[in-house]
Amino acid sequence: MKFIKDFIYDKNDIVIAFLILLVAGALIVWRMDAIMTYPQTLAEKTGPTKTVVDEVDTDADADSSSDADSNAQSSDGVWSGNALAAEVKVTIEPGVASVAVQSLVDAGLFESYEDFEQVCKSIGREPTNIKATSFTFGPGSTKADIAKTVTN
Repeated sequence: MKFIKDFIYDKNDIVIAFLILLVAGALIVWRMDAIMTYPQTLAEKTGPTKTVVDEVDTDADADSSSDADSNAQSSDGVWSGNALAAEVKVTIEPGVASVAVQSLVDAGLFESYEDFEQVCKSIGREPTNIKATSFTFGPGSTKADIAKTVTN
């Protein structure tokens, strides 16, 4: 009997370690599909956002060249003075605020995250409260209007 007690006492740690490894290996094999798709799932949640910008009709702007605002448009045709010149559609994906704001920057609505942050602070909004959804901003919208909409 003493031999059996000594054997169990000496080998107990090894047996428990082996059982833990066996259970861990079984869990990994069982959930291999979820483990392998996790990087793609993570990339979809925090990856780049999609933006769509409707182009401004440049022929109409050429016809109204006497209008000072149409001459003040930026090279990308998004802004006319301090207001949007055309309808802009933006989809903001969920994630960190700086990544979410990047979709607005890509659409030409803001120059940078700092620009967005400055506009938010000037209207009393928190720039990190940006909503993840699709927005459509009509012509005549200002940066303050856009910041209010996306942080509402």
